[in-house]
Amino acid sequence: MGVTSSSNLAIRFLMYVNIMLSNLKPHLLEMVSDSVRFISTALETCGVAVKIGTSQLDPKALNLFFDRFYIEPNFPAQMKSAGVKYGLVCSEVVSPDGTWNYGAEGGDPATYAAFELAAKNAEFVWCMLEESVEACTAINPNTAYLPFGYLEKMATLKPLPEAERDIDFLMCGFPSDRRQKLIGEISEEGHEVYYPAMPVPSYVRDSLMERSRVNLSIQKTTSHSIISVTRICHSVINHIPVLLEHNGASNQYTELCLTMGSDEIVRRASECMADTDLVTFAEQSYQKLKSILPMDKTMAKILETTWPDRHD
Repeated sequence: MGVTSSSNLAIRFLMYVNIMLSNLKPHLLEMVSDSVRFISTALETCGVAVKIGTSQLDPKALNLFFDRFYIEPNFPAQMKSAGVKYGLVCSEVVSPDGTWNYGAEGGDPATYAAFELAAKNAEFVWCMLEESVEACTAINPNTAYLPFGYLEKMATLKPLPEAERDIDFLMCGFPSDRRQKLIGEISEEGHEVYYPAMPVPSYVRDSLMERSRVNLSIQKTTSHSIISVTRICHSVINHIPVLLEHNGASNQYTELCLTMGSDEIVRRASECMADTDLVTFAEQSYQKLKSILPMDKTMAKILETTWPDRHD
């Protein structure tokens, strides 16, 4: 924030966002790392100071949490009673009836109940996916859709010439039998595929992306139908084409990707390598994202809508 003086000291505190990750299980920290970077960067472009931690709750700040409170389900109520302000980011799909991620993960009613309690007591809820807005608004009227998009500072990967990219397809995400099977079939077609089959630190993932020609996005199971907006935007900003498994209607994110149906994954992967000018496609997607989804402007509007008293 620069030099502190008595005239700007109050604004320093009221403009301060403390992103807290203590409510997440440790293995999920890497899974939300890109989302945290997008939101913190967007806030900073709007002049909001940001800190990120796991145990430094700050009563002088707006504390920002992601999703459910796995570790301490009653913590949101405790913050509310203590007068500690906090906001909530919903990064998953929540249907109007409270089903989490289309029911693909199973789960028990306590999962939604913990999220509902957290959302109800929050100053606001920001939904990364538009599908979740209806359910979250029913819990907390101060809910807004926060579409991810273009942020110049998210272009952090070292660009490598195509000739130096030794990985054809990079697949990241949680391990699953389906992903493992399809990765094996793509490899059998003669393509170089890298699949860590576990959440890896972002610096490892970024290094692998630099060496990759295509970022591959395959659904975890046939029951999943989730568009990873964070993965797409991060890849597009860094000029890495995304080959996305998607069976539904197109939207502003799928139009940034090369798409494939669930029954044509291996064939479409081979077509990407043989018939697609990946460099040109990456540039076109980059320019499209930059023009239609500038996240700094989006964040500025969201702040005015959901947190208008931050300057008071």
